[in-house]
Amino acid sequence: MKLVSVFALLAVLAPLPAMAANGSAPALASQLTGQHAVYTLSLSKLRTHDITGATGQMSFNVVDGCTGWATTQHMTLIIRNVDGSLTKSVSDYITWESKDGKTLSFTLRERDNDGKQKIDDAGIATHTGPDDRGVIKYTTPANTELKMPPGTLFPMQHTEALLAAGRAGNKFIAPLLFDGTSADGAQATFVTVLGHHGPEKTKWPALDKYASTDVDIAFFERKNDDETPDFRTSMRYYENGVATGLVLDFGDFVMTGKLTSLDVPPSACPAAKAP
Repeated sequence: MKLVSVFALLAVLAPLPAMAANGSAPALASQLTGQHAVYTLSLSKLRTHDITGATGQMSFNVVDGCTGWATTQHMTLIIRNVDGSLTKSVSDYITWESKDGKTLSFTLRERDNDGKQKIDDAGIATHTGPDDRGVIKYTTPANTELKMPPGTLFPMQHTEALLAAGRAGNKFIAPLLFDGTSADGAQATFVTVLGHHGPEKTKWPALDKYASTDVDIAFFERKNDDETPDFRTSMRYYENGVATGLVLDFGDFVMTGKLTSLDVPPSACPAAKAP
């Protein structure tokens, strides 16, 4: 599927999980699982007079492919404008992320009321150098290639980093993220850990055995010094990667996402051997 001066706080941030000896990104926690989750989106705050209402739905699917994670996200937003007209936006986001942290393939497409394509980004990002630098090669927009800074995390790695921060009792982390949702390459993120919880009984039995972490995540363009995030979201993340209590801040309006359906299938992959 973004506070005080962010960069002034970097000196007090706890480090991310250490890089592996070969320079690749840290391995993902074994507790992350596949999932099929559906969220009902509803308007919770307006900051503009141009919009009078909004509703939507988002589905999020993760398949454990043993060597990597296949994810798909489908989101529909319907916005009611002040003149009574409706604006519909439909987006589809598809990725494959290798578990060794080296490769991410991505596709993001967004269509408007008439089915016309508004956003079409696709390509592959690869960590290449011994210092974990990398390159992003976009097939759409065509013939576009960007450098990926050292330490950039892919989406599942980013999830694991914030869960690790919650387990460790850290308050902030600020990893770079590349998820394929921008044609401008890696983004800066600032993650505030709001709390950590042990396993507890929930509405969803598939979550009852997992600890969870409350987070607020702000997303910024690296090329700007603007302290206002491009997008911001908060949620409770469980150790298996399922999120509840979504808040999506789009700037002009804020939506909440209520988990209405959840399926966590058993893993079909061989259990990892202890080192």
